Amino acid sequence: MIEMRTLLFCVLCVGIGFGIAKYRVAAETANIRNILGLKDDMDESIAKSLEDARQPGKIEVVGGAEFNFGTMKQGSRRTHSFTLKNIGGQPVEIAFKSSTCKCTVGKLKDKMLDPGQETNVELEWYAEKGTKEFAQTATISTSVYGQEEIKLTINGNIGVSYVFSPPTIDFGDALSTETKTIQGRMYSFEELPIDIETGGWAESALAKYFDVRILSIETVAPGSISDFADARQTMDFEVTLLKGVPPGRFNGEIVFRGTRSTEAQQGFATCASMGRSVSSISIVGGREFNEENDVLSMGVAESRKGIKKSIILKVKNIDGQPPEVKVREILLQELDPNILKVTIGEPKVSGSQSLFPVTIEVPPGTAPCELNGSFSKDFGRIVFETNVETAREYPMFIKFKITE
Repeated sequence: MIEMRTLLFCVLCVGIGFGIAKYRVAAETANIRNILGLKDDMDESIAKSLEDARQPGKIEVVGGAEFNFGTMKQGSRRTHSFTLKNIGGQPVEIAFKSSTCKCTVGKLKDKMLDPGQETNVELEWYAEKGTKEFAQTATISTSVYGQEEIKLTINGNIGVSYVFSPPTIDFGDALSTETKTIQGRMYSFEELPIDIETGGWAESALAKYFDVRILSIETVAPGSISDFADARQTMDFEVTLLKGVPPGRFNGEIVFRGTRSTEAQQGFATCASMGRSVSSISIVGGREFNEENDVLSMGVAESRKGIKKSIILKVKNIDGQPPEVKVREILLQELDPNILKVTIGEPKVSGSQSLFPVTIEVPPGTAPCELNGSFSKDFGRIVFETNVETAREYPMFIKFKITE
């Protein structure tokens, strides 16, 4: 019983001593200015410091980490600025990590964000041809545990701003001695007014042979054109192929430009165009005849066999009647021109032209010789002459080789 009383007495003394000690510490620190600059209880100050230490940095993408551009015009550029904000209690380090190949990312202005601080990341997209939908991302790395990466995404689709009717300005076979005009119309689906002032052939070498004129630009009511119900405006134009276009095929684009056109956009609108320039005389020679350069490749043959090729000479009729055609001269560089035999047969009338069969022959027994076309002087030349006023003569080049 005495031991029990002794134990209780000791516990009572310890409790009284702890209470007195706590009272004296509180009394001594009650008027001390703590680290927050407030006269407050020390326990509350310590608790607040511990709470701040338990709040790490955290990055929030203000407004969301994904942005949709909607429908973009083909050939245009759009940018969006994402805002990164540190909503945590500690500084956060950020850095650009990676992006998809077609997405351009602007430089990070701030690489260390203090609590409450924010910075911007700008993403740019160029709407290329042939792309209907797109989605591109940029990845930002952070020093936050559990939030090591932030993915920023831009997406959208590329809509057609305009269409042409006809879709291709096709001149077909056009005589180089005559002009030929084709009219077309552009339908615009944009809300902005059509801003086109000029037009021309895109390739500089042929630009002088094309005259493009804007005839009219009109606003139309939605749904008023059945085939193009969403069209907002129309532009009527005409393209004239002028005289003198070099013989041969041409294939390119008509470019329409306005005040809003930029170098990056390469003009406001483009329309495909094609055709072939022919003179009043032209040649049909199959695969062995190069129309662009007017060269007939006769091939290689042994002397005992010789070479014979046939072509068709197409010549414009005069008042519906076949013209006169003959060989004016044969030039074979240093070779004897008499080794080449050229025969013109009776013509066959076809529409506005006459078709003359022509046989070109190096007879059997001709001594070995060569005009291989390696240089300008290595070609033979046959000059046809006609009584057509716009095409008095027509030169054709040949190359061949005779072996033993």
